[in-house]
Amino acid sequence: MTPVEVVLRDDGAAEITLTRERALNALSPDLLAGLADAVARVIAAGCPVAVVRGRGPALSAGADLPHLLGLLDDPAAVRDYIASIGAVLDALEAAPFVSLCVVDGYGVAGGCELMLACDLVVASSDARLGDRHMEYGLLPGAGGSVRLPRALPAALARRLLYTGEIIDGDTAAAWGLVGWSVPPAEVERTVADVVGRLLRHAPTALRTMKELEAQARVRPYRDALAHEVEVAADYIGRHPDGREGLAAFREKRAPRFGAATSGVAR
Repeated sequence: MTPVEVVLRDDGAAEITLTRERALNALSPDLLAGLADAVARVIAAGCPVAVVRGRGPALSAGADLPHLLGLLDDPAAVRDYIASIGAVLDALEAAPFVSLCVVDGYGVAGGCELMLACDLVVASSDARLGDRHMEYGLLPGAGGSVRLPRALPAALARRLLYTGEIIDGDTAAAWGLVGWSVPPAEVERTVADVVGRLLRHAPTALRTMKELEAQARVRPYRDALAHEVEVAADYIGRHPDGREGLAAFREKRAPRFGAATSGVAR
């Protein structure tokens, strides 16, 4: 049985849960294969939103150390294993659905890298987040040294990368590393509220917004602005959801984005 559980909900959202709780959801090869399969299943189902979380006290504690220690005499195997973590997180980041990561325990090292590959994050105020690699003489290999400096001001990214410091959810929110930090008792309600808000949007618009935001991070400034104009004009001119949104605004009513125009396969 794969240590990743996938639930395709009736409301259109998906839930992806890492279930190696006794191992703090360490990123073993079978868990990585399960996570890759989960991402593919959510894409195939056409879900616009997926909640990503870990069962037990951690989102993930990172690499599976027993597995990694068994590879140390084979440098090629070490590289392949580290690359496999990065490949799965890259696939999650590039997926057309909006991923909402929930951290209500530890999200350190590879767990922090998993969080950084998601689009949105709800953390409990007492969550424990950080890149712990330097604390043990190690280095991030699944995007930590790349995504943290893009998520935070340089001084704060360096602080986490160089010191191995762990911060709580409230600090992460104050820094802008996570979107929401709430008391532990309010995590589930907050997640439900965020998912509900996302599901009110036209799935095609949500997917296109994710594409625009991703392009804005890699294109030169003026090129990104020009790209936004072309995408927005094409969307409004060609997609029924754009016209429905404009009609709803004019008529002062809630828009009705139906399954017939959403592109969501159920």
